[in-house]
Amino acid sequence: MSEQAKIRPSDVSQGFWQGATQGAFLLQRDAATGRTQFYPRPVNIFGEGPLDVQPASGGGELVALTTVRTPTPGFESPYIVGIVKLDEGPRVFARLMNVQEGLAPGCKMKLVWQSGDAGPRLFAFEPA
Repeated sequence: MSEQAKIRPSDVSQGFWQGATQGAFLLQRDAATGRTQFYPRPVNIFGEGPLDVQPASGGGELVALTTVRTPTPGFESPYIVGIVKLDEGPRVFARLMNVQEGLAPGCKMKLVWQSGDAGPRLFAFEPA
C-alpha cells in the first residue's frame, strides 16, 4: 500500500481497524434487537440502546459490481469493486479479488484480507 493510501483511524473506527490487524471484521450490534451496522458509528442507528461489537461471519452475497479504470492512490487500475450484503445484514463496499468471467449479482462471496504494510489490512471479497 502506498504512503498516500495509509489508513488513519478515527476515535470511532479505531476498534474496527485494530480488529482488522488481527483478521477480524468487526460489526457493531444493537444489543436489544441483534441488528448489525457497518461502518463504525458513534451512535446506534436502530435505537437508543447500547452497541456491542461482534466479528462478522465473512460471508455475503454480491449486490452490484463495477470496474474502476481511473488510477487511485494505492491501487493499480483497472480493479473491480462491489457492494456485498453480509450474512449479518449490512451492505459493504469493497474491492473484489480473484474475479472470474461471469461474476454477477447474487453470487456468494467471502471475506479476504489484502496483504500490505504493517498495521491495519484492507478487507476485500472474493467468490465463495
